Amino acid sequence: MKILKKVMFLAFAVFALALSSCSSDDSSDGNQTETDYIKFKYKGTTYTFDSGYQSTLTLDVIGSEGIDNTYKQIALWMPLNASVGSHPVVYDLSNMTTTYQASFTFMGTDNTFNATSGTIKITANNNERIEGTFNFSGTLNGETVQVTDGKFSIAQF
Repeated sequence: MKILKKVMFLAFAVFALALSSCSSDDSSDGNQTETDYIKFKYKGTTYTFDSGYQSTLTLDVIGSEGIDNTYKQIALWMPLNASVGSHPVVYDLSNMTTTYQASFTFMGTDNTFNATSGTIKITANNNERIEGTFNFSGTLNGETVQVTDGKFSIAQF
C-alpha cells in the first residue's frame, strides 16, 4: 500500500508539472515576466528548480528536475485561497483543502518524505504571482530531515 501511495503521488506530480509547464513566460504586452522558480537547501546543498503550479482542489507549487533515479521534486500544497502570512505545515491528507503541506522526493538516494512540521509564508498572492518562503522537516527511514531557506515565485494564469 505504501508503494502504491508513492506511485500515485509521483503520477499526480508528473501530471501536475506537465500541466503547469504549458504556460507562457510572456506577458500580454510582449515583455518577458519573472522566471518561475522554487529554491531550497537540503543537506547543505542549494537547489533551484524551474517550477509551476496547478490548481484543482488545492494550489500546488511543484518544482522538479531529472528523470528516473536522478528525479528530484519538491511540492507545496496550499488552499486555493492561500492568504498572505505565515502558515504551519502539517501532514493531513484528509484535509488538503484547508491545510498547508509539503513533500520532497530524491529518487535514487533518499526517496520521498512528507513534511510533518514547518512553515509556508505567503508574501504575495494576487492574479499575477504567488510568492513566498518555506522550511519544513519530516522523517525518512527513521531520520529527521530538513528542507531550509526555501523560496518560490510562480506566475498565475
